[in-house]
Amino acid sequence: MATLKERARSSDLSRWMPGSRARARGARAAAALVLLAAAAWAGPNVWIARSTRAYTYSSTDAVPARTFAIVPGSPVPQGHLSPSLRGRLGAALELYRGGRVKTILVSGQDTTASPEATVMRAWLEARGVPPSDIWSDGGGTRTRQTMNRAVANYGVGDAIVCTQTVNVARSIYLARRAGIDAVGLALPTPLERSTRYLARESLKTTLAFAESQLGPRPTPPAPIIAAR
Repeated sequence: MATLKERARSSDLSRWMPGSRARARGARAAAALVLLAAAAWAGPNVWIARSTRAYTYSSTDAVPARTFAIVPGSPVPQGHLSPSLRGRLGAALELYRGGRVKTILVSGQDTTASPEATVMRAWLEARGVPPSDIWSDGGGTRTRQTMNRAVANYGVGDAIVCTQTVNVARSIYLARRAGIDAVGLALPTPLERSTRYLARESLKTTLAFAESQLGPRPTPPAPIIAAR
């Protein structure tokens, strides 16, 4: 016959077990959510990096010729080019001078505070590129918009995207998703060593994948309205 102490212990154990099981289920559910979130974040990055590798080049001599060079914009505080944007423009200029491209499309916002497209055009013109061979898009406030507008507004069908190594996979993916026969010229950058920047770029890549899969495809090419 159970003693009073044994009965009390059994009663305490029965009260403790449901709570313990609930906490264990909660911990397993939380762990599953963490793993799911990690997969949703890392999965698109891995897939995009692998799927664009064959279209990525590291030198102007190796990249195949295309009609356009696309230069995505970057902030130009007080009209000053950042090292990254200067590198993109320099690469596009080298491609143009070498006959790898016929036209350069500069794309970025073009506001009073940050006139990216205007500053990029002026930089190229100052180095001898004829104005007729520079097309300006002042509505490319994001990389996805740059690529979609290149197709829908300017009739771009093939291009070399000039950008840094840390951005090139996402840029190629968005360009090809928009319908451009695109390759990328990957430019070296010290941002490769910035954990903070790489984390931000990883989030941008995940967002780009989600938007491209769930959002509408670009409209068919319209009459060319590029500013020349």
